Amino acid sequence: MDHKHFFSWGVDASTSLIGSYDPLLVLLSYIVAAIAGFCALNIINFIRTKVGSNHYLLKVCGGAILGLGVWSMHFMGMLAFSLPIPVFYDLTITLISILPAIFAAIVVLHNISKPDISYTNIIFTALLLALGIASMHFIGMSAMSMQAYMSHDVVFVSLSVLTSWFLAVTTLLIKSRRIGIFNLSGRGIDILAGLFFGFSVATMHYLAMAATLFFPDNTIHTSGIDNHAIGYGIIISVVLLMALLMAVLFYKQKIKQLLELASTHHKRVIETIDNMQDGFVLSDENGIVILVNTKFIKTFAHSDPKFVGVGENIASMYQRIATLYFEFSNDAERMQVLELINHSRDHSISLKVQTKDGGWWLLRQNKTFAKSLIQTWTDITEQTSQEQELIAAKNTAFESIENLKSTQDELVEAKKMASLASVVTGVAHELNTPLGVGITALSSIKDIIENLQKTINSGKLTKSKLDNNLDSIYKFESLAMSNFERVANLIQQFRYISVDQQMEDKLKFQLDKSFLKMMPIWQQVAKKQNISINTDIPTNITLFSYENAIFQVLTSFVTNSLEHAFAGQSDGEIHISAQVDKQMLRLTYSDNGCGVNTKIVSTIFDPFVTTNRNAGAMGLGLHISYNLVHQLLKGKIRLGSDKNSQSKIKQTLFIVEIPLDLSAEKSDSIAAKISS
Repeated sequence: MDHKHFFSWGVDASTSLIGSYDPLLVLLSYIVAAIAGFCALNIINFIRTKVGSNHYLLKVCGGAILGLGVWSMHFMGMLAFSLPIPVFYDLTITLISILPAIFAAIVVLHNISKPDISYTNIIFTALLLALGIASMHFIGMSAMSMQAYMSHDVVFVSLSVLTSWFLAVTTLLIKSRRIGIFNLSGRGIDILAGLFFGFSVATMHYLAMAATLFFPDNTIHTSGIDNHAIGYGIIISVVLLMALLMAVLFYKQKIKQLLELASTHHKRVIETIDNMQDGFVLSDENGIVILVNTKFIKTFAHSDPKFVGVGENIASMYQRIATLYFEFSNDAERMQVLELINHSRDHSISLKVQTKDGGWWLLRQNKTFAKSLIQTWTDITEQTSQEQELIAAKNTAFESIENLKSTQDELVEAKKMASLASVVTGVAHELNTPLGVGITALSSIKDIIENLQKTINSGKLTKSKLDNNLDSIYKFESLAMSNFERVANLIQQFRYISVDQQMEDKLKFQLDKSFLKMMPIWQQVAKKQNISINTDIPTNITLFSYENAIFQVLTSFVTNSLEHAFAGQSDGEIHISAQVDKQMLRLTYSDNGCGVNTKIVSTIFDPFVTTNRNAGAMGLGLHISYNLVHQLLKGKIRLGSDKNSQSKIKQTLFIVEIPLDLSAEKSDSIAAKISS
């Protein structure tokens, strides 16, 4: 396809082809351009309310709409123009022709969306728009394929661009409110600006068409799409523009409603802030004070709104307020407080400030998403006074606690001395009788031996007397031996009253396996009284502790049950179970014997406490068990069971809790947990 275009001066038009226009299509082409301008200029309102990626997306969409409107107007104008020869259009060039218009429209929307656009920028932007329209026009003209060539008069072409530029400047001035016509505002300005934009595009097109002459040339080969295809494309463009117009009008009304709603909410927020009991200060990202409420004005501005300096820098305002109202111990504190207030915009702060009248105020500062700064001032005078009273009460309480601890230490020492005296008294009581009997027996033996010696010296010793004396000596010797053995047994048990932690080494062992070793011994002893011993010991419990001490405690329980709980009974049951909870082993021992006398429940772990002293019981077994659990095993032991209405506990239940691991690094913390 051949294209022949010439720009010339004063060409003879006598041989040129005569074209004609359809007035209805001409009018429609102008309306299309005006609608495109109205839609694109309205998108500016949306652009100014958006930030980030949405901002640029709207500019691109608006530029595409404006470019599509210019393109549609051009080819609708070409449909309105008729020549006496067939005209075709190159599809590729036709589509490419829209690009200059879109590019120029995007730049225009970018510049005009700025709130403070200058006159120079308006003139430059309008020139760029006019050149974009002109470029689109001549590229679109070059898409024409016909047996004729075109000649463009440079004067008229220049006039068309200048006219379009002038009308574009007028359009932008109206949109930026630099020109006030008929006191229009809002939608009226957008409609008027759209009409001028339509004139800018249509004037450029039709003046440029007036500058173009068509001369027949049968040698030119033609190809491309015809006017019908162009018409379909224009119809689609017009439908899109009309749909966009409806969408713009709908969303503009929606935005108007939202703005009215936002205005209502804004008034409510302002009223709420103004009626706050706290002082309120709002400043923008540049530190300029935007808003202060009544409470702040009354507190820090002599009730004079001018004093707080709305519109001034927040640092200057606080410099003035600090001088008149704030109380500082020295200049360094004053500088530090002002530094925090004025230069901590990037993070939240909470600061107490004292005023010269003795009051205290709490400043809380937060940064908003829009980088504004919100400050609230809360009167905490009463709260601070209460805090000081609480601090004084706390100090008094600490002193009382220290005194209490001192008294407690003294009581512990006194209890230790009393316990020692009790132990000494008990030991003396327990040893006194067997020692007395033994000494008496030995004294009797001595007397017998002295009498026997006198008889021998006198020569009057007979066999019968010797037998009688030897028989008496034997009886007294047996009596002394049995009592001295009792003393030795008592002394052996006294060794366990104070636990020696070096009596054995800690070792790692499986609890269930240790039970398997001890069960035959316990069962052999219990078998004599037909007592069964049942256990519930999980197989996965591992301890690092004193194995012998644990089973010495359990053996003491078994012995206690056999000698006391099942005394006089021919059958019974003992149950021992174990479970783990938070690194602690819990051993539960119970029997269904006669129970524990309630008179000794509170002292059952004290030394020499027994209800069976007549049978030779000394009351040291549970006391030794208590010492082993608390001192050596770093645990605790207690008696827990249900009471009946009489004087017995109907089921004996001992609970022992000890750490699973008594390694050096863990024993202290576990023992502290137990004691707490």
